[in-house]
Amino acid sequence: MLCDVCIGMLSQRKGLVMHGTLQPTFEHHKSTKTLRHSRDMQCPVCTRLAKTLSLHTDLAKDQGLSVQATLNRERGYGKETGKRCFKLIFFLHPNRECTFFLEETDQKASSAPRNHTLKDVVETAQGWMNHCKCAKFWDEPGVKWYPRRLLDLQELRANPQDPQRARVRLVESKECLGQPEKRSIFHHAPAKRQNDRYVTLSHCWGKPGPNLPPPLKLTFETEKRFKNEGIRLHELPKTFRDAVMFAARLDRVGFIWIDSLCIRQPILKEGRNKAEEERDWFEQSRHMGAVYQKAFLNISATASKDGQGGLFFNERPAHLWENNVYVYCPEERPSVSKNGPPERDVYAKCSLIDTSTWDDLVEYAPVNQRAWVFQERLLAPRVLHFGYNQLAWECREFNMSESHTSNELGIKPSRTNGFIQDARLKHLTPAMGRSLREARLSGMSDPDQHIRDLYIYELWKKTVESYSQTALTQHKDRLIALGGIAKLFQEDLFGVDCRQIYVAGLWSRYIESQLLWQVNDVYNGNGLYDNPGKRHSEGGPSWSWAAIESPHGITYGDVTDFKTPQSGQARPRDELLFKVVDYKISLADPKNPFGMVTAGRIFLAPRHLHRIELRKQSPSHGVPYIWHLKPPVQQTKRPIEYENSYLDAPDSDADVFAPTAELYCMPAAFGMRTVRSSDRYLYCLLLKCEGRVSVPPNTPGKQGSVYRVFRRVGITQVGSMFRGEQEALLKQGMTQEVSCLC
Repeated sequence: MLCDVCIGMLSQRKGLVMHGTLQPTFEHHKSTKTLRHSRDMQCPVCTRLAKTLSLHTDLAKDQGLSVQATLNRERGYGKETGKRCFKLIFFLHPNRECTFFLEETDQKASSAPRNHTLKDVVETAQGWMNHCKCAKFWDEPGVKWYPRRLLDLQELRANPQDPQRARVRLVESKECLGQPEKRSIFHHAPAKRQNDRYVTLSHCWGKPGPNLPPPLKLTFETEKRFKNEGIRLHELPKTFRDAVMFAARLDRVGFIWIDSLCIRQPILKEGRNKAEEERDWFEQSRHMGAVYQKAFLNISATASKDGQGGLFFNERPAHLWENNVYVYCPEERPSVSKNGPPERDVYAKCSLIDTSTWDDLVEYAPVNQRAWVFQERLLAPRVLHFGYNQLAWECREFNMSESHTSNELGIKPSRTNGFIQDARLKHLTPAMGRSLREARLSGMSDPDQHIRDLYIYELWKKTVESYSQTALTQHKDRLIALGGIAKLFQEDLFGVDCRQIYVAGLWSRYIESQLLWQVNDVYNGNGLYDNPGKRHSEGGPSWSWAAIESPHGITYGDVTDFKTPQSGQARPRDELLFKVVDYKISLADPKNPFGMVTAGRIFLAPRHLHRIELRKQSPSHGVPYIWHLKPPVQQTKRPIEYENSYLDAPDSDADVFAPTAELYCMPAAFGMRTVRSSDRYLYCLLLKCEGRVSVPPNTPGKQGSVYRVFRRVGITQVGSMFRGEQEALLKQGMTQEVSCLC
């Protein structure tokens, strides 16, 4: 429950230092000693404050504190229900805040369970599943879709009291659930047994410990044993073992799909046939999205860093559970009218929600930092998260946890000082795309409302920006691990009539604007912004964001046609300064356009192309890099220097700083589109010439052509206040040459 300091502040207005027309401001804890006491009593507010303050304050040392809080009535949020809502903000440091949401309730606060047995977990999960309708297709008549292979839980279901003797067996779904469709390794089958549902598992592989055997996986060598003899539970890593034991307790669940046990894992070493080893992996990866989309439930080992972490947890701190508190509302005047009920009470009974709860429990958990899991979580109709201290539920209808049984876990403070319902990962709808765009524009006019599927592009932008922050063990998987989501966008969101083509992480329509992505830099504390990005050519071509690994991800280019919404004609000053005339993508699996890319070329027709020189700056200059147009030999005048540059991967692309590097600047477009035309940046791509390439002799109309080949190395912005610098780039370097970006 809340401590006396918090109750006194909210219920009795103790510590009030400012009121009236301004928002009420309170003094909270004044010393580390009293804060420690409240934290040790498991006050949920003070536990959060202590955790945040400990990042820059020694709480073990007795010293004074300056913690202030403001309490705002949220007039917009809760209007539909008539409930009073409040926002409580604690100011701990010039750059640190803690925000809580208080919503009026008539329910009792939930209490923390004393234990957490398998039976308790199943009961909790079953309750959420019964309430959720996102997998109702499993209750409807008709054929069901199954992956090629599954782990059969029948023996474990038959012997739940003696699981250690039970085995799980690898089965071909066509053999136990019906015959496959022709020309397909995946199966739409009529149910032949009562327990016909299958679930999936999301997990981190991790690294095996020094005293642990290598992880169990399906290979050509193990497949026969997995099918004939089965796998004893003690052979499985703890996470897998917990997952199959849990799954076998669920209603009508007879199978579980685990990637490393249901897809043959290629062994690439001398003497092995590489194509044969990889065939099954490529075949099944084409349908990876469907494996999760069609599952009854996705079980997520959310808090586990590796296969030995397991699902279940022991720590269940009481401060996580919902706490009710009475909030004093002096603007409500209690009075009784002659003809009606009394007006609202001056005290509002509210439930307390920490707006960071979902982030701590789910978003920042180990498994959700993995790229493959990002796709699994987004595509699965519903996910049961096994967090480090409680269960959480995520589906297209609601998010909940054991400690917060309301549907308000997704709320976030908005830029306009209120609350908004944060975009849930699973809400891939045009309506959510519109909400995302409106929140991003923050009230500014939208110049691109005329664009078809604008809000679908906004969803893709958000998806890529989130995905680009995730980690991969194999960087070649960057595109294929997003392939199921890309397929969903093309087939279900854009629609088949859109003629939209997927191009190595971008879309063919308005592709020019999508090439203007940039890597997010990081402030290093020394007055400079660094770029920790690394280039992985196996991830994708240089012009695709997929080629870059960066812990802070990328900002996707705003999708636009660079035309006015009124007339659809180009602006008086053309805002697009190049054109994509063609592209050629080579796929590792020709049958999977959403999979790995072995090579990718885009042919550009730029209006301007300038030879430049780029150099590093010392920290004292305040910017890490600077570039200028390469002057003619006879020129003595100092050239204009450009500072606002974002290199994609400066450490990986160290050759760009060599004196012999042949670097170019290609003016690309004006932006941002939401500001006045006269105030827009000039965006330019920074390129390194890698040589020349001849067009194949059988190319119609282009026989004998030779293109210069460039590698993208960054992007630069020239501000509108530097009108002379912009004009210098647009008056010179005119070209009609078609260039190749690879």
